[in-house]
Amino acid sequence: MAERLLDAMAGAAARRYGGEAVSELEHALQCAELARGAGADEELQLACLVHDVGRYAVDQSLVSDSTEPMPAGPRARGHHEVGAELIAPWVPERVAWCVRMHADAKRYLCATEPDYFGWLSAVSRHTLRLQGGVMTAAEVARLAGYPWLADALALRRWDDDAKVVGKATRPLDAWAPLIHRFFDR
Repeated sequence: MAERLLDAMAGAAARRYGGEAVSELEHALQCAELARGAGADEELQLACLVHDVGRYAVDQSLVSDSTEPMPAGPRARGHHEVGAELIAPWVPERVAWCVRMHADAKRYLCATEPDYFGWLSAVSRHTLRLQGGVMTAAEVARLAGYPWLADALALRRWDDDAKVVGKATRPLDAWAPLIHRFFDR
């Protein structure tokens, strides 16, 4: 599985990250580097590295929140859900949960921090609508006490900041040992 994931990530270098100016791979590497630079542990760094795996490693006809035009059938779900299910057998529950929750973390932050919406890119605002919009008070209350919420919110903020054209990061090969450690089991 590690080699398949690394191949999919390498292929993501040729794909733009939705309507953003960086590639899927650049976005993933920047997000992981931001986590690493902030002192996040390996599990959270891994979650940042693979948080969009549902965008580049699965059949996109299964994904309903793509920014590209596509038919979304009854089986289509968000990239965060599809991606979390893909990696769940190999990673700790916390990693899969953070991947699953990174879209909901955007919805949560929009509901709890009035200025957050203004920081979102146009593409993120578009996908916010596809992902259910701003959370209701009841949704916020259900999520508020979850033990890994702070991790998902940190991932979300790094996700938002990981769209810088030309930003230097370590190459994908530098992250391969981390991928192998979890996905070769």
